[in-house]
Amino acid sequence: MLKSLCVMPIFFAAALLHAADDSPIFDVPKLADIKIDGKADDWADKGFSVENLCDVAGKTRTPDNFNASFKLGWDERGLLVLVTVIDDVPLEPAEKPEDLWQGDSIEFFVCTARGSDQSYQVVVAPGRDVKKPELRSNISDYRKGTGKKEKLTIEVARTVNDKGYVIEAMLPWKNLAIEPKEGLELAFQLYANDADKENERYQALWYPRPDAHSDTNNTHRIRLSEKPSPAVRGCAAGNYDADGKAQVTVVAADSFKGKSVALKEGEFALGVGTFEAEGGRAVAKITLPKPVKPYGILSAVSGTDTLCTVKIPEPAK
Repeated sequence: MLKSLCVMPIFFAAALLHAADDSPIFDVPKLADIKIDGKADDWADKGFSVENLCDVAGKTRTPDNFNASFKLGWDERGLLVLVTVIDDVPLEPAEKPEDLWQGDSIEFFVCTARGSDQSYQVVVAPGRDVKKPELRSNISDYRKGTGKKEKLTIEVARTVNDKGYVIEAMLPWKNLAIEPKEGLELAFQLYANDADKENERYQALWYPRPDAHSDTNNTHRIRLSEKPSPAVRGCAAGNYDADGKAQVTVVAADSFKGKSVALKEGEFALGVGTFEAEGGRAVAKITLPKPVKPYGILSAVSGTDTLCTVKIPEPAK
């Protein structure tokens, strides 16, 4: 089976927001006997895994400074999330719940579908800062409509240590009036925030565009399933330079350094790069020729393995 390393989302023009959605979809498996206690032992090797996150420009911090990964699963209660974070500086300065995102924290966005007006946001601060030693959370309700709505609730727990923390959450189906079953599609986004000093924050995202609270198209499609999609083992960003050439950065674990990677459209290779060591990770930077028409979905291929699929946004007019 070909392994997926990373997936970049597809960006749509406003006129296409309601067209058929051909962005990547990730299968999330049904799990049994998951206790929300902030511990990873009952997950073992189960769940759909996202092993690396980067910011909107494809930049990361060194793994010993900050690294976040997460797993998704589901059961009859709700969507299950396990987040594991390495963070060398604990800082959670916010006094008000609505400001928790300003310090070390994890943000979840759940919606009934990409582009839907039925969504909510959860922000969780782990309580690793000695000045703020308790787990804190805040829920923001973005559900539209005038009908009766279920009160938003979550179940969340955490464990902390001298190198980082683990956050485990159950996001109930009843929050969005969802009846869970295999094949059901919804949408999800996760931010991991790292503050090493006040008024300074690094934010890594799964879907590499922010503002999911105001535009639920900035989320990934997920599908409830029996088995998970292959693990997402890296992260990527792509855009255009001043000459109109596309530039793609792919970031992976340090073990990938020295390996080549080609960006292909179908069977045709548009560009080739090599993973090089950078900041404790492996980074490949590939420049593609100026396109005659917008690029379709590209595949990043190393050897016989497909590492990721990439959709580069259209250049600014």
